Amino acid sequence: MKRKSFLLVLTLSILLSAAICEAQSSVQTTVTPCDSTLSAKLLNSERIEKKFGSYGIDVLYNTAQLRVSNLYDGKKITRTLAVVDYPETIDSSFAKEHQLIVAGGSIGNVFKSHGWIIEKKNIFLGELAPSADYKKLYALMGNIPPSKLSIWIYVFYIRKEGKSFPYATISEIYHPDYLSLANIKCIANVAGTELPVTKAASAELKKVTKLAALNFTPRPVEK
Repeated sequence: MKRKSFLLVLTLSILLSAAICEAQSSVQTTVTPCDSTLSAKLLNSERIEKKFGSYGIDVLYNTAQLRVSNLYDGKKITRTLAVVDYPETIDSSFAKEHQLIVAGGSIGNVFKSHGWIIEKKNIFLGELAPSADYKKLYALMGNIPPSKLSIWIYVFYIRKEGKSFPYATISEIYHPDYLSLANIKCIANVAGTELPVTKAASAELKKVTKLAALNFTPRPVEK
């Protein structure tokens, strides 16, 4: 009788341990899905409008090689500071779209409205540490205190009619109440992984962090 009781207790213990392990495994592998504002199908401009009700853009600096723009909501609070490295060669396939962008158009909106499929190749996802160097940017972001700012650097590809082009390298710095590092990992579908910091990424970060201080002389949009 005692032997049967011992075997029963042992069996129950094994079954309970297995159930606990299975439950823990289930918890560990559960991934919180992105909410609707983090859909990769949304353009950044569409995401700002969806989350804050409206969207606008001011081009702060514009040359043949580089553009810095302020993407803001209805209260003129900067939600994204975007640094764009234009392509060295403008193919005739997207020359009209490029002119619209140089004239102040929103990059994603211009290409999407002209039938292009947009794809992004990740270069770097990370955070900028709080710094007094960014006081002008913090002011544009609604006079927020020095804060961590998430940053996403990627190559902006366009595709149509069997042709694909790397249009620009884009670096986006986000308001902390707009997109966190976890948010952009969700959008970029790299949650749980880290991208290696390449030489190209380091060079781009160095340039972008300098521009984020907004100490350049504003340049008018080139028509």
